[in-house]
Amino acid sequence: MPAFQLPADPDEWLANIWRLLDEADQTWRFTKKGDKRPLCDIDASVSARRGIKAAKQLAAAERILAAARARNLCRALPGQSIADRMLRVMRPGEWYGMGDIARMAGVHKSGRGKVHQVLLRRRWVEKARNPAYQGILDPWQIKAGAEPEPLHLFRLTELGERIKAALPK
Repeated sequence: MPAFQLPADPDEWLANIWRLLDEADQTWRFTKKGDKRPLCDIDASVSARRGIKAAKQLAAAERILAAARARNLCRALPGQSIADRMLRVMRPGEWYGMGDIARMAGVHKSGRGKVHQVLLRRRWVEKARNPAYQGILDPWQIKAGAEPEPLHLFRLTELGERIKAALPK
């Protein structure tokens, strides 16, 4: 026997439809089996349950936001990131190698990549080939005191100058 059987009598169909359309008839409302409470109590219970659920969601959101705020405390303040420090030390119109920019900004040599990763992508600097580049020096030349020239040089663009001027001092 199927779990849900349709009534065979058309009059019974019509009676069921009228019962569903009648706003005063609340027998269709889902409650526990044998629940004899008045409708106002059921409505109060449902609204209380909704309120509890909303309060729990709000508490969870506050917990998640507090954890995110705590994680973000270690981030650099505006104007203090590596890219901002690099931008701040560059002077308009002058060409610099990536290593020069990192040294002037007080960044470890591993931070040189920020020139490509941030400054160049955001079009704050422009890149050009260095005419003084002599190729890779051998160890004997370096021991003799020769400084290797960088392959590419970078300088501020107009956008970079505007961004630099907008940085906090």
